[in-house]
Amino acid sequence: MTHPVQAAEAARMLGVSSRHVYDLAAPKGPIPCYRIGKRITFEVADLLEYKQKCRSIEIQNAVSSSLNSTVRLKASESELESVFRKLGLEPRRMPSTGRSQRASTPSRPALRVIEQP
Repeated sequence: MTHPVQAAEAARMLGVSSRHVYDLAAPKGPIPCYRIGKRITFEVADLLEYKQKCRSIEIQNAVSSSLNSTVRLKASESELESVFRKLGLEPRRMPSTGRSQRASTPSRPALRVIEQP
């Protein structure tokens, strides 16, 4: 049996705060521990097993493929652009603004109509 480690040492091993180690401790958390009053101790093997379970080894292929498809979409012409070109018009690309937000001050009209008598 290995020697038990206290919360501060467990925090160093896991790379988290001591407070977070208390949250991870059983019965509410996933790591088995010994509780003596407010003091908790952990077995090193339990900490290493928990750390291994947290290891993420999946590679997100969906992300890389979606990035590649975005590049292809930008490089190719949209259907609407091709229709404009067939009609002999040069399409003008405009940045997408999404929802327009109101300014903090109301805008004034550029021209003011002067009434004539």
